[in-house]
Amino acid sequence: MTGSEPVPAKPFTRAPRTDRPRKDVSQENFLDSIDAIDAFLTHATSGGRDAFQRNSPAYASGSMAIIRAAALFETDEFADFLATTPNEVFTALKTMRNIASHSGYRAMNDEFFWVTLTTELPPHVNRWRRTAQASASS
Repeated sequence: MTGSEPVPAKPFTRAPRTDRPRKDVSQENFLDSIDAIDAFLTHATSGGRDAFQRNSPAYASGSMAIIRAAALFETDEFADFLATTPNEVFTALKTMRNIASHSGYRAMNDEFFWVTLTTELPPHVNRWRRTAQASASS
């Protein structure tokens, strides 16, 4: 080679990847879902029963709270956080989710829906949150 000829470049060699431990994101994903459910519950109920009418944003938020809560049970990723939840709770959520998302609002009993959002679901959501948070410290 003479001084005017380019020096061939060293071929690129990819560095080996290190085996990083996979971070378990189940708890983080679960708590994100719980935060979303809480936000939907707050939006659905903050205006009171009079504001909770079919085709209102509050009603749509209530439907999303039910849809998201039922979805928690549809992945094994969250099973540990839901293990103490009675099967009838999941069955009720699944039924309400199916009515809200497939049958339309006409099939929904609005009073039962309101009671679910204000009385029945919040204690479960709070317990699920405590269970997931406790799993981080164990």
